[in-house]
This record gives sequence, structure tokens and C-alpha cells, in this order.
Amino acid sequence: MEIKLTEGKKELFKVCKPWFNDEGFIFQSKRPVSFIKENEDIIVRLGFTFTLRSNTHSGTVFHIGFKKVENIILEIGLPNRDLSKIALGDDYLDTIFDNDFVNTYKQIKFNVDFSTIEGFRQWAHLIVDYAQGPGQAFIDTYSYLPNVLKEMDRLEAEGKYWKEILVGLADYDFRGLIISKLCSDPYFEEKVASRDEVFYKVPQLKDWIPYYNKLKERLKTIEPLYPYYKNV
Repeated sequence: MEIKLTEGKKELFKVCKPWFNDEGFIFQSKRPVSFIKENEDIIVRLGFTFTLRSNTHSGTVFHIGFKKVENIILEIGLPNRDLSKIALGDDYLDTIFDNDFVNTYKQIKFNVDFSTIEGFRQWAHLIVDYAQGPGQAFIDTYSYLPNVLKEMDRLEAEGKYWKEILVGLADYDFRGLIISKLCSDPYFEEKVASRDEVFYKVPQLKDWIPYYNKLKERLKTIEPLYPYYKNV
């Protein structure tokens, strides 16, 4: 007999809550259901989505929101998202996510049977194993913003996109430019020029141009806060 979702969730959080509590995370039961850990600079989040009509429940890898980055995103606005809940403090904007573990997590979770209590228990152990292993390594490395810039540069050097670590649609480029400026990047102007080529020449991004122009004006007033990673 298939269990009720409430029973599964109870088992899930009975298993994984103690670890997150010990690590200083707060459980947020309202949507988005998440474990959240916050300090003056960042918000670390791991979230869940539950479906009533099927067993396609999901959980996220760790996301980190840098307040100095996301406050600027909130100030500028986005054409594809209502940010009113963010402004009220009822939701969060993420800056980066643990992309390296996304596919591995999906593959492991694919074998979980969410129609049973044991399936939810198995999912909980998977989450804790991730959080205290690869997830903690992600937090340790990328809680320091210059390390994010370093990864952005590595991706770009390999012909990849910043979206492999930065969150968003076209706004991942917004985040990348803000990070570049905050981290004393000597190649900041080159990064802006390369994004000009995207935003001003791709017709599908025409709705983003007013926001991009606003971002460019705001970037002029941002003072770098971190040393360039190659100078440390």
C-alpha cells in the first residue's frame, strides 16, 4: 500500500533534521521548504519540492546567495521574475549552485521508491551523505566570493558558460559582472564588452536590455571588496 506524502515527509525530516540542526541550519517549513543557514554575508540553502499527485519529489543541491550580489539584483530588477517576496524577506535569491553534483544526485535519487517509508528514509540518508561530503566541500570553497570568480574564469577558458556555477537565465551574466567588479577583476571591462555582444545583438534578449543598461550604470558605483584571486 502506498504511503501518504505526510508520512513520507515526516520520515524524511526525522532522519535528516538532526544533522542540519547540528550544523546550525534552520528548517523553513513554508514554501520554499528549505534548510537555511545565514550569516552577514551569505545565505546557504538546500530546498525541497513535493508533489501531491505523483511521486516526483525533488531536492536541490546546495545554493549560496551572496547578499552583496543579490541586493544589487534586487535593486535592478529582472524582466522575468516578480521580486516582491524577496524584498519582503519571504524568499531568497541564489547566486551560485553546486552544479558538479547535480547529475550524480539525480542518478542516485532515480532509484528511490517514494511510495514507501523506506524510500523517504533512503532519500534522507542520501541528502545527509551529500551535505556532509561533496556539499560541505562546495560550501567551504565557494563561500569566498573570489573563488567564484576563479571558477568563472576557468569555465570561460574552457569554452563553457558561467551558468555552470551561477544561477539564473540571462541574469547569470548580471551576477557574473557584479562578482567581477566586487573581486577587483583586472579583466572586468573585457567581461562587460563580451556581454554587450550578447545583450545588444541577440533579439531574444530585447526585454533584458533596460535592466542590463541599469546594471551597467550601477556597476560604475560598485567598490571592489575583495583582492583579485591571483594577487593573493
